[in-house]
Amino acid sequence: MGIYTNGNVFGIRIYNFNEEENSNILFEKKYNLIMSEEERKEAFLFYTELCDKNVFFNIYTECSSTYEKGVFMMWHNVPLNIFLEQFDI
Repeated sequence: MGIYTNGNVFGIRIYNFNEEENSNILFEKKYNLIMSEEERKEAFLFYTELCDKNVFFNIYTECSSTYEKGVFMMWHNVPLNIFLEQFDI
């Protein structure tokens, strides 16, 4: 039981934390349609150009839940290796 995603990615967020432990969004793109390869590459290129690679990743994806009917959108944390593998870049 819980929340499940179908794996379709509609957005990507790259962020870090400042000294006060507040999140600092460095890159965020969110779309109404599944992200294209070109849109995913934009996020990857942004990441490769960062000097400080101590960052975190979220994907915006379609979800369903065993607790309620219907589909909803939600940000999910993903580690770097999943970010790189999932987008096949």
